[in-house]
Amino acid sequence: MKKFLMAISAALVFAGCGNQQKPAAEKCSPRHSTKSLVLYYSQTHTTEKVAKLLAEAVSADLDSIVPVEPYNGTFEETVERCKNEMERNEKPQLIKSLNVDVAEYDTVYFGYPIWCGVAARPAEAWFWRFDLRGKTVIPFCTFGSGGLETSVAVLRKMAPSVNILDGYGIRSARIDKAAEEINEFLIRNGIKPGTVEELPPFGMKRSLNDEEKAIFDAACGDYIFPLGTPVLVSSRTVKNGTEYCYVTDSKDQDGKPARSEVYVIVSNETGVGPEFTKVVR
Repeated sequence: MKKFLMAISAALVFAGCGNQQKPAAEKCSPRHSTKSLVLYYSQTHTTEKVAKLLAEAVSADLDSIVPVEPYNGTFEETVERCKNEMERNEKPQLIKSLNVDVAEYDTVYFGYPIWCGVAARPAEAWFWRFDLRGKTVIPFCTFGSGGLETSVAVLRKMAPSVNILDGYGIRSARIDKAAEEINEFLIRNGIKPGTVEELPPFGMKRSLNDEEKAIFDAACGDYIFPLGTPVLVSSRTVKNGTEYCYVTDSKDQDGKPARSEVYVIVSNETGVGPEFTKVVR
């Protein structure tokens, strides 16, 4: 698999004042050495934990995105503010200047929590304002249920000329698995030397049996939001157990019928129950 250049860039403009961005031609000029930057927004320090693990793993510099008007309310208040801003197509207007000059980097590991299915508003606001042409962007995110795929699609639409890779995401409830998963992600994508087992493809989708339905219920039954009714399933053997992909019938935000894919890991370890890892809507 192709190797990624290790380096990143970002000098954030502070709403009308602050550091001036360098011309695109200068930022894209060849460099004698490469550097990486892990840049992230984190409201509750969960994404920050992943950012620090990544920075250590790839020997990258680290900086955070800080909105002038912080999102420091409850979960419900943050969601409500996020929805209102999205409905009005508003982005946070003021983001504090970074401590680094992003123009000095070729690769940006760009991190954020998922809000309303996409990147958190402060992260998206920074991304929208800064010109990352000529750089490689590797997204990473934390979430309650999912959102890596949808958030990356939005970033690619916002910046079609930027090389944005598929990235890494993890449920906040599984943050203790992040170090191991990040190591595998980096090796699997040629960023870090080493070897990992090749992931086999999922098998054919089929109707659920009673055992597979029980696995779904055990992994997802206590999740706070409905994930739909499983109607099909496929599986594959992974290094520590079996991974299932459930196709569920559900409804979208407008109440229209929709289908999702819910992923569950069943570990071979004794005493470890099925784990809900993500949903792809």
